[in-house]
Amino acid sequence: MRIRVLTIAIAALSPLAAASAQIEAAPRNVLSFQPLSAMLTVYSAEYERQTASAVSLGVGGTYWNIGEGSDDLTYKSGDLKLRYYPQGVALRGFAFGGSVGFTTVTGTSDTGTEETASGASFGLMLEYQWLMGATRNFALALGVGAKALSVKEETFSSGDFTARYPTARISVGYAF
Repeated sequence: MRIRVLTIAIAALSPLAAASAQIEAAPRNVLSFQPLSAMLTVYSAEYERQTASAVSLGVGGTYWNIGEGSDDLTYKSGDLKLRYYPQGVALRGFAFGGSVGFTTVTGTSDTGTEETASGASFGLMLEYQWLMGATRNFALALGVGAKALSVKEETFSSGDFTARYPTARISVGYAF
């Protein structure tokens, strides 16, 4: 009789154990980069970690060097990103969020002098991320947003510096 009860209990609990194992096996981290923008010499990478069931925290960086000589412009940015996934599953599906960071823009003026502007940056993002494959290890993310830099436009004498601009993201990465 005890063996029969034990067998029934194990049979009843085994689907719950399997479901629990599947939930635990879901990736909680994504390391990604933007290959299409890298083809245009804009290098951008990001690490994102699930911090709650519907929230993730990430850190990202971008480096861009345009032109040579009098047209030289270098952009460096590091950001902390917070995303909320309203469907309740972080790292998958639609997300919106914000970013705060620090950005430095260095350029050569018309007179040939190097000018640098640095300051805090703030951004908003709307994104969608897929985790694909048998073990959901391949990540693909698409997104748009906007970013603002808190530096005065008068910092550059050429007047070509823009403190607000749109952003776009096409990232591929590894989820673990």
